[in-house]
Amino acid sequence: MKRMNLAVVGTGPIAASMVQAAHEVDGAAAYAVYSRSYEKGRAFAEKNQIDWVYTDFEEMLKDENVDFVYLASPNSLHYSQAKDVIKARKNVIVEKPFCSNRKQAADLIARAKRNNVWIFEAITVPHKKNYQLLKEKIRELGKIKEVQCTYLQYSRKYQELLEGKQPNVFTLQYSGGSLMDLNIYNIHFVIGLFGKPDRVSYICRKYKNGVDLGGTVSMEYDGMNVSALAGKDLSGENRVLISGENGYIVVHGGSNGPKPFTVCIDGNEEFFDEDSGTSWLYDELNDFYHYYDEDNREMMKSLLDLSDLAMWVVDEAKRSAGIVFEEDK
Repeated sequence: MKRMNLAVVGTGPIAASMVQAAHEVDGAAAYAVYSRSYEKGRAFAEKNQIDWVYTDFEEMLKDENVDFVYLASPNSLHYSQAKDVIKARKNVIVEKPFCSNRKQAADLIARAKRNNVWIFEAITVPHKKNYQLLKEKIRELGKIKEVQCTYLQYSRKYQELLEGKQPNVFTLQYSGGSLMDLNIYNIHFVIGLFGKPDRVSYICRKYKNGVDLGGTVSMEYDGMNVSALAGKDLSGENRVLISGENGYIVVHGGSNGPKPFTVCIDGNEEFFDEDSGTSWLYDELNDFYHYYDEDNREMMKSLLDLSDLAMWVVDEAKRSAGIVFEEDK
């Protein structure tokens, strides 16, 4: 078995979730954490059973015991930090969204190939057992006509924005907003099932600084319409509804996972839940480890193709809504 020592960049909740997964996946280990603040890094390390703390990014990359770097930094830093990781010939896992735009994503993928390193986007959707089963069950619906995805999550940072502060997740400088943080799950959910849409548009609510608070991405396919609603300034019932000629599927809790689902054919309902019972990010890290251990680069490529397509949808949505990040300029 290959060794997968993770160095985690960031000390937020998602970083802690990845560390928990690393403790559970055979062959993986949470080896180090990077933070600009030693105090935050040390506190995170002690809480999460990590031995090494770095405050110098380049020094961390020089550590021969680091096999993979997991980037849980602000969205706008994904591209530049991943470039540095690849240049150091380290493997990299980039938290969603992969980059700020498709051009950056394509460049990272090309750089990783030239340097013969592994690169993944950390997005739960394609790795969950429920999603894999869902791919089989949608065949029972016949011709699918409508798909509605809803992901609403009131952000604790929204009040700070209203108070005049500029939290990273609500600024164009850091490639923030609802499209990148929430609707990216809906986008991955849809393209993983149906591929590239014919047309994409985005109607959204913007704050005065230009960032999108929430809105609906429309994806048009031949004979099928998709509406993907997300918002960081409100709450609601999260779910996915897939409607076909023979029946429908309801994914309870929405696209982030996804969660358990119900299939209804001719009025007969059947409930499915293939959840592994492990921590939230276990399935994706476990997949990454096994692809790496088995040198299964075809699976890496198929995941990167989805990441590239997701970035294309994001770019089309941004263009439609007139959203321009600093990273786009």
